[in-house]
Amino acid sequence: MTRIDAGAWTPGDALPPGFIPLPHAIYAGDPHWIPESAEAVTQSFSSANSWFDGNHAWLGCRDGEARMAGFFNPSLAVDGQRPAFFGYFETVEQPQAAAQLFDELSQWARSHGATALYGPINFTTYNANRIKLDQFQQRAFPGEPYNRPWYADVLEHCGFSQRYRYATRINDDVSRMMPDIEAFYGPQRDKVNAAFDIRTVDGDFWLSHLDELYQTVDSIFGGNFAYSPIDLDTFKRSCGAPFARRLCPNTSVSAFDGQGRLAGFFLCFPDYSPLLNQGAESLVSADELSWKAHFNQLPEPRLALAKTGGVHPDYREAGLFNALSCELSLRLLPHYQQVAGAMVREDNPSYRFAARFGDQARHYGLYWKTL
Repeated sequence: MTRIDAGAWTPGDALPPGFIPLPHAIYAGDPHWIPESAEAVTQSFSSANSWFDGNHAWLGCRDGEARMAGFFNPSLAVDGQRPAFFGYFETVEQPQAAAQLFDELSQWARSHGATALYGPINFTTYNANRIKLDQFQQRAFPGEPYNRPWYADVLEHCGFSQRYRYATRINDDVSRMMPDIEAFYGPQRDKVNAAFDIRTVDGDFWLSHLDELYQTVDSIFGGNFAYSPIDLDTFKRSCGAPFARRLCPNTSVSAFDGQGRLAGFFLCFPDYSPLLNQGAESLVSADELSWKAHFNQLPEPRLALAKTGGVHPDYREAGLFNALSCELSLRLLPHYQQVAGAMVREDNPSYRFAARFGDQARHYGLYWKTL
């Protein structure tokens, strides 16, 4: 008989026995999956995670079949709704297992006053979220959703519909792209350089500006779907030294205005997936990754991931995001042969740049239903 563990959860409770083993069973033999870290999951559900200060969680697991977590932040509103999130979602192809857990999660969410359920979102949108919708034959890059092809069908069977759609656009030949980038950016370059100080960002630069970045991140990303601020200590753990070590020091860029205020940034990371995917010849732990130690181990063609960027609202009408995109692109050679504009919401104006220069596309979905 299948063991079922489901209910409200607080730090100090033990994770259900089947919670951590399930994804390793679902992706057994799949070379494209980046293995989930048991240590990272355990740490996220510990009292060290400040998210639990004032917020509520739920965990559900059917051994060998499905698992999910529920999250409710009483202070968060989305589109006039009181949302709960589901995350850490994994399931076999038969939807009945997930359906039972979603029924119990929905009851718990309604008991806290939630009127809508969104996901997958692991705690907050700072963390892993969305499911992959296509291109399952491609290996996952770090931070990219990855799942079996049936996940969207299971969610739709359970009453969810797609709320937002995202895409990664990949250019397969950076050298071929360069003349087009230059033609696009050339007429704007003098105006941009007169208004902004464009600087290349390396790990030391990033760490030395962490406090300033923390102060401006809310302004840059505060309008994003379900954005919720985090405290400075959490920001430094999430975006501190390990984050800076993985950053590409040749292609990441920032812009400062005439008063020396950070106006925007666009960060680039190598696609470390050849070292991280389950099928890698010599598997490297994500916790150990660094540009200095591992960039030269990556095989060609190397893929650059342009995946974290934004511009202060005061400068969004100045074309600064396009300028930073071009500045990043023009720094790609000779380090990379391919580049991806990673996981951009398709209704975001910044997606137009990625679509203009991207040859391939991968798509992702965020799902929801009313309660």
